[in-house]
Amino acid sequence: MPKTMPCSSSSDEENSSVECKDTKFRYFGPRLVPFLKTACVYLVLVPEINPPNIVVAILKCLPMLSLCVFVLWFDGFGFTSKHQYSRRILAGLLLSMLGDFCLVWADEGYFIHGVAFFAVAHVMYIFAFGFRPLRLQIYVGLCGFGFLFYWYIYAGLTDTLLKCSVLFYIMVIVGMNWRALAKIRNLSDLKAGVTSSSHKKWTHLVAGIGSVLFFISDSCLAINRFHSPVTHQRWIVMTTYYLAQLGIALSVVKNRNIELTRKKKQLKKRASKTSIDDGCYQDCPDMKID
Repeated sequence: MPKTMPCSSSSDEENSSVECKDTKFRYFGPRLVPFLKTACVYLVLVPEINPPNIVVAILKCLPMLSLCVFVLWFDGFGFTSKHQYSRRILAGLLLSMLGDFCLVWADEGYFIHGVAFFAVAHVMYIFAFGFRPLRLQIYVGLCGFGFLFYWYIYAGLTDTLLKCSVLFYIMVIVGMNWRALAKIRNLSDLKAGVTSSSHKKWTHLVAGIGSVLFFISDSCLAINRFHSPVTHQRWIVMTTYYLAQLGIALSVVKNRNIELTRKKKQLKKRASKTSIDDGCYQDCPDMKID
């Protein structure tokens, strides 16, 4: 009697291939529309000089809230190692939102509070990016630049607490830049990120760009506050700041890609082994055995 032996369908592998679309911009791009809309609303509706009030604070924080929702939607939330990266990025975004809220009332004495929240946010980003590869030469170069900038605005720092707080903050944001830029090892990594030929390199690139934009944003803010007025400083500060946080938030996309790649390889090995053991071929759904 001929017996029909069904080929192992490897439906799990097919599902994994379908899920790989999660790492494509056309899949997660529409989820960034709330962020873009709320950022535009704040930049357009809130004037350059405005009295601090709760409406301004809410409008300023809404783009950050949108990025928090994006991170939660894309990678979920959990206390396992799988969610460790996105959990730390989410914590950094939430702390940044609190910092934004405080800086609305910066002239009323809440500037140091805002700086503190942002410093802790950068610490969360540092631990999210990790310490491999170390590449200390980048840190040394960035520290030199940070000290030069501190010297540039030093005359405008009026008291000891402010001097210590600003110096500490500069060192923390320099550390965050170091850990983000250390992921981009060479020009080939940079090229792979620009061309998106490597998804992992692309996420490293957007995180690195985000870290640099964050430093530019804070530098402009510090120069305007402690050194000399900057023309259209709010537009410069907030545009670079929102783009910085967007780049850092987009780096969570790499997590699912890594997990899916690992799972797909395991499923391919399993399907290959099953195919050899059973004498089953992928291009033949069934085979008859006499």
